[in-house]
Amino acid sequence: MLIKPAHHKYEITIPHSWNDLPMGEWLASQIQARLDAWCPIIFGYHLLKLGSLSGELNCFGSSIQHQVTATSELGMGGIFIDPAHLPFQENCIDACILTQSLDFSADPHQVLREVERVLTGDGYLILSGYNPLSLCGLVKLCGIKRNHPPWSGRMFTPARIKDWLELLGFEIIQDDRFGFTSFLGKKPLTWWSESIGQMHFPSFSSVYFIVARKRRMPISPVKNWWQVSHAKRRFIPTGATQKLPHKPY
Repeated sequence: MLIKPAHHKYEITIPHSWNDLPMGEWLASQIQARLDAWCPIIFGYHLLKLGSLSGELNCFGSSIQHQVTATSELGMGGIFIDPAHLPFQENCIDACILTQSLDFSADPHQVLREVERVLTGDGYLILSGYNPLSLCGLVKLCGIKRNHPPWSGRMFTPARIKDWLELLGFEIIQDDRFGFTSFLGKKPLTWWSESIGQMHFPSFSSVYFIVARKRRMPISPVKNWWQVSHAKRRFIPTGATQKLPHKPY
């Protein structure tokens, strides 16, 4: 299967805070509510918040005490890093939070490859982004506010994101859609409009929230227990006697 490259050679403006995004406070609260539901399930030793937007979210509900924020912007707190080349060893991170970051990345596929590299064998990846097949994507297509985030960034369909993750060996655990708005206004839709959209038109939501878990297969295949037990067991018909080898005295 031929995969369309996602590398972009042009510089993309990265929002430094949720306040830099339209309806950013509401969007952060929606993602935080979903994150709160997953934090108690995530266990381990190290949690990585990748990007300044992820760093503003809290994961207090998780039992992971060592939580680090890593950003590509100087002066934003945390560790200054290049998301395409994470300065961590392989298999050392138990969970990674990546919210609204791939849309503003020059090479999002490489970022996901690096996240896969540093995650442990059963590590969690929680990410979110903007869906181009939505009212928000329509605004970008029409060229309205093209120099303002999120329309200044890139948008990838949830199906494409899931394809990347599956090729990297992730198992998709949850794919949640919300935000049936163009983000041009200052207020979100009413709760009943949002509920109708989530129930009947999830493919056209403006925001996706995906939870994936890395699944690393063993290098050597493991035999089934019944194959091992039957290989060691010798079949002797009922009523027959087994001739034992003669032992010299």
